[in-house]
Amino acid sequence: MSGLFSFVLKRFLSGIVVVWAIVTVVFLLEHAPGAPDPIRGILGAHFTFGNYRSLLHQYGLDVPLWQQYLNYLGVSPMLSWFGVHFGHGPALTGILEGNFGYSYYQVGTPVWSLMSDGIPVTLKLGLYALFVSLLLGIPIGLVSAIKQNSWLDHLLQGTSVLLYGIPTFVLAPTLQVIFTIQNQWLPEHGWGDTPEQIVLPVAAYSAGLFGYFAKSFRSFMLEVLQQDYIRTARAKGLRPSVIVWLHAMKNTLLPLASIVGPTIAYLIVGAFIIEEFFGIPGIAHVTVQSVFQGDYGVIEGTTIALAIFVVSVNMLTDIFYSLVDPRVRL
Repeated sequence: MSGLFSFVLKRFLSGIVVVWAIVTVVFLLEHAPGAPDPIRGILGAHFTFGNYRSLLHQYGLDVPLWQQYLNYLGVSPMLSWFGVHFGHGPALTGILEGNFGYSYYQVGTPVWSLMSDGIPVTLKLGLYALFVSLLLGIPIGLVSAIKQNSWLDHLLQGTSVLLYGIPTFVLAPTLQVIFTIQNQWLPEHGWGDTPEQIVLPVAAYSAGLFGYFAKSFRSFMLEVLQQDYIRTARAKGLRPSVIVWLHAMKNTLLPLASIVGPTIAYLIVGAFIIEEFFGIPGIAHVTVQSVFQGDYGVIEGTTIALAIFVVSVNMLTDIFYSLVDPRVRL
């Protein structure tokens, strides 16, 4: 138990360090020399020095950079517990307090309120794609491994490589042309209003993952089927179906779990192309819109939120893997 606790603690602390580093880099990029001034962008033609100073104070940008950084992290109130006091102004951003600041484009609107509607949409899109790719990829990989070097194996592997190799920005518009523009079978844009709107985005998103899981599971299964205990089972005269389902399958679940965890993180972060092509109002769509609008507050918030999600998923995957296989802790 002490070994498990030590392993979890190390992963947790390393995750905190990674998130802190990302937050720091995002902050420094915002304040790098030559970076656009968001306050001037807000004011536009209405710029006056009085309005400029007022908004600087409103966004907490009229204090020294080191003070802005502490406000940005949200540690200023915590430092007061230890008797360290300084005027930190509005402190509109405090990552540790769950406050991602305010939008520069929609003045007065919290970044979290803009992100909160998109996060569930992106999660749902990613989980649908993951479910479909696993549902199809595992059986295809299994059949391909069992029929190794047969014409069926070559056909399935060729299809998997093709789907894995087609870029999403090529596959998505191709599906739209075939299924919406030419035949009007499925809607071209939208999400969630009707079940039909889910089909094309999920198909385009899960195609590459299907190929990845099919190839990976085939490799896992072939490696297991070459183990000594499988040869012993065959020598004992056990039926092939018993060998595959009772002995081989359970030993492919561990390596499969090692690639599913990072894939979940990739699904959420990699939704940008799909959401833009199909007009899906997810967190990736919010991020892209904020880039075009020059809304640096939202860009920072979504970048940090996605970074926290990726680090958390990878950390949980490592912990789960260590529970299943204690050798990982070494």
